[in-house]
Amino acid sequence: MARRKSPTLTDGEHRIMEILWEKGSATVAEVAEALAGEDGSAYNTVLTMLRIMRDKGYLHCRKEGRAHVYSPRVDRETAARKAVRQLLGKFFAGSPGELVLSFLRDDAIKPEELDQLKRRIREGGSSEPDKK
Repeated sequence: MARRKSPTLTDGEHRIMEILWEKGSATVAEVAEALAGEDGSAYNTVLTMLRIMRDKGYLHCRKEGRAHVYSPRVDRETAARKAVRQLLGKFFAGSPGELVLSFLRDDAIKPEELDQLKRRIREGGSSEPDKK
């Protein structure tokens, strides 16, 4: 049975997106070279992953001479929100409150992070960074 395609980024795709978010755009060879130190992905593997990511709607592709140049269609924040929505549906019955409660039950949360969460909740969940 064929593996179902993930609508969100896989770990390997996320590594590629990090490269493209940093560079703005890159050819297949440039992405493969950037990954060489990380996981040593071969050119053909990177090409296949870039095409899948394009088909998922994460990337633009344009041709420059013989090279294909890929650039992000989705910014980091949008990709993160999509991943969180999938996580909510998969593990928390679609409830953001249940996700937050799971963090609050975790002893690893720092008191200053908890204070920031409480402040944001009181402010109505604004995504604006705190202005100090």
